[in-house]
Amino acid sequence: MQTKKEFRKRDFFYLLPLWLLSLIVPDADDLYSYRSKEFKRREFYYLGAVLFLPLIWSDPHFHHLMVLAGIYAILALGLSLFLGYAGQISLGHAAFFGIGAYTTAILTTRYAFPTFLAFWASATTAATAAFLIGKPILKLKGYFLALATLGFAEIFLVIVRETQTLTGGVIGIFGIPWFSIAGFSFDTYLKQYYLIWGVLLGLFLFSKNLVRSKLGRASLAVAASEDAAKSVGIDVAQIKIKVFVMSAAFAGFAGSLFACIMSTANPEAFSLGFSTLIVMMVILGGMGNLYGPIFGSILLTYLMDILGRYQEWSLPIYGVILILLLIFFPDGIGTRVGIRLIYLIGYWAKKKKRDEGKL
Repeated sequence: MQTKKEFRKRDFFYLLPLWLLSLIVPDADDLYSYRSKEFKRREFYYLGAVLFLPLIWSDPHFHHLMVLAGIYAILALGLSLFLGYAGQISLGHAAFFGIGAYTTAILTTRYAFPTFLAFWASATTAATAAFLIGKPILKLKGYFLALATLGFAEIFLVIVRETQTLTGGVIGIFGIPWFSIAGFSFDTYLKQYYLIWGVLLGLFLFSKNLVRSKLGRASLAVAASEDAAKSVGIDVAQIKIKVFVMSAAFAGFAGSLFACIMSTANPEAFSLGFSTLIVMMVILGGMGNLYGPIFGSILLTYLMDILGRYQEWSLPIYGVILILLLIFFPDGIGTRVGIRLIYLIGYWAKKKKRDEGKL
């Protein structure tokens, strides 16, 4: 039987979100008997929180940070499919992000394409580039694959900087129009918030169904052991290329939205440091679930914003915080918090029953 002594001190850090959950859950007795259907129903409450949060917290700076966090979450979610579910390493997703941004920038500023069509064209271009380079480099494994994707990212930066007539060189392309659909322009932070998180929600639902599909189960088998997957008839090469292409398409979507939100595309935004940042978002959030990359994106976006106020001390503090997070949360903050919340919900419901004399 759980006692107060066994109730560890760090559990109190989770009491606030537990209290928030108790406000939206009708009956605590239902929490003790955890069922997936019940928690699926409560995902609608989380969706409601996303919808009403910007209306409650009307600070434009908060809206802008959440817009950036949503864009990074789209990119991290795609990388999570490749890194967390397929078990492959990529340090070149900033290149696909840049391909999406430059595709939208070129099509909208030079050929007067609607941003909505450029949005889909960006994902298609990034996916096509992933398919072309994926055929040769996905034959590599581990660190060799990471170095190959890193090389692709550096080649992309060189091409962007040197082709001034097409990409604007080191200056980049400016004057990219706001994202618009049927004449409705997303020209404020609040509108952009709902745009970005709406796209993220759609891609999240797509990813959730994907990991439960035949392709998703095959990806998990490849991540566990490629040799074992081959022995049961799984085409490992095809699985890896499909997941890689879909992951790049996510990056293309994110790049297109980033270009429309920032109204610019320049090579400084797609450097190696940015690739590393996205990988850290996936790792810190947790690679074994789809919620982790979203949580990691929000965490690091706010962390960078807070540390940006300390100028010369920002990088050392940032490094120390990342090291501590990796030490104390090796399986990801999102994963650990999710497990802990489920434990606390069960404990809280059991305690209530015991206080009422039911146990």
